[in-house]
Amino acid sequence: MILSDAERNDPNRRFFIKETDTFDIVDGTTFDLDDVRDRFIWDAIKHCPLIAPDLYAKDENGNSLIHGTKGWNSKQPRYGIAELYVERPGVEANQRVSRKKLLHDAESYIYNDERGYDGRVLKAKLLGHRMDHMPDADVTEYLLQVAEKDPEKIINIYTGGDTAIRLLFIEAREKHIINYKSKLYTYADNVVLGATDEAAILFLKDPKNANVLKLIKQDTYPDLIAKE
Repeated sequence: MILSDAERNDPNRRFFIKETDTFDIVDGTTFDLDDVRDRFIWDAIKHCPLIAPDLYAKDENGNSLIHGTKGWNSKQPRYGIAELYVERPGVEANQRVSRKKLLHDAESYIYNDERGYDGRVLKAKLLGHRMDHMPDADVTEYLLQVAEKDPEKIINIYTGGDTAIRLLFIEAREKHIINYKSKLYTYADNVVLGATDEAAILFLKDPKNANVLKLIKQDTYPDLIAKE
């Protein structure tokens, strides 16, 4: 090995790996990353294509690195490119527990909505699904399906501070106060809000655009503004 004086004298570098070093890695091999030698060996091999980062890892085309994918003319999946995968004791279990907690929290928000049926209909509208006059059971079932796929989306709707602005944006679009032209959301033909829903909502949330927000509110809820 060709080492510089700085490398040789580095007190934190007590172990070196040559480019020509080889390692026999078999099922059940363990690495203690608190151990310098184990950590350096792992750093040297962890990007090997024969080692998948976990059992469910996929390549950029969505093919499982371990199990492969089913061929067009075969019911049996092809083997993946990787021979081994990394198992981190406790990590996978913690991830599953965390997701179950998120799902539980999301479901609790749905069942315990402060406004009951009306609140659930509003949340469905914020998700782009109009369910006015539909049975509460149908609305609840829809929200639970969303929670099952993405619990954080439901939690954000219930806990986020921009629910009123999101609702205003939806109703202003329905009343054609806000229009989508040439791939841009616009108000009054000359005020560009953004190219996407999120960009437009961020525009409306920005304190610098408070006057535009007020005008959109006046156009969208004229009766409410008159009462105020």
